[in-house]
Amino acid sequence: MNPLVWITGLLLVGLFVMVLEVFIPSGGLLGFISIAAIVAAVATAFVEQGIGSGFLVLAITAVAVPATLAIAFHLFPSTPLGRRIMPSPPEPQELVPGRKERERLREFVGRQGRVAMDLLPWGQVEIAQEKIEAVSQAGPIASGTVIEVVGTEGRAVIVRTIETKPELRAFPEPSEDAQGTSSLQEKGDESPISSVKTFEEFKFDDFEKPSGA
Repeated sequence: MNPLVWITGLLLVGLFVMVLEVFIPSGGLLGFISIAAIVAAVATAFVEQGIGSGFLVLAITAVAVPATLAIAFHLFPSTPLGRRIMPSPPEPQELVPGRKERERLREFVGRQGRVAMDLLPWGQVEIAQEKIEAVSQAGPIASGTVIEVVGTEGRAVIVRTIETKPELRAFPEPSEDAQGTSSLQEKGDESPISSVKTFEEFKFDDFEKPSGA
C-alpha cells in the first residue's frame, strides 16, 4: 500500500480520536490512542518518504492538532454533556448583589400597610404581618399611620401616606320629646310661647282706670 495512504489515514484517525476524547471522556485511553496514531503518521513519513516529507507531515500535525482541539472545545458546551459539565455563564443582571431581594420588594408596590417605626424619613413599615425597611416619599410619618408602597429604593420600599375619608354617620333619630312636639305642631296646637301677645296686639281698654284719674 502506498505510504501516503498510511500517513494520511493515521493522521486522520489520530485527529478523530482526539475529538472523541473531548466529547467522550475515557480517562485518557482515547487520548493515548490519538497520540499514538499521530506519532505513527509522522514516523512513517520520515521513514518511508524521507526527511523532507517527515518535516512536512510534522508541520501539518502542528497546525491540525491545535485547530482540531479548538473546534472541539468550541462545540463541546453546546452538547448535552457539555451543558451539564459547563453551565452557561450568568446574565449580567444576575451578578448584581441583592437582586432577588429587590425583586421581592417590587411585589409590595401598590400594597397598603402601617408604619411600625417612625419614618424620619427612614424606618420600618408592616405589610401583611412582615416588617420591611422603608423610606418616606415626603416628610416624616408617625407610627401607626396607614401607608401605601409606591416604589423601591435599594433594599427598602418607598411609601406615602393615605388620606382616609371620614366615615358617614347616620342622622340621629329624634327623641320622644321632639316627636311629641312635632305631633303637636301637626295637630295645630299652640305652644305656650305662641300664646303670648305682642305689644300691638295688647288691648289697653280692658284695664280699669284708677279712681283718682
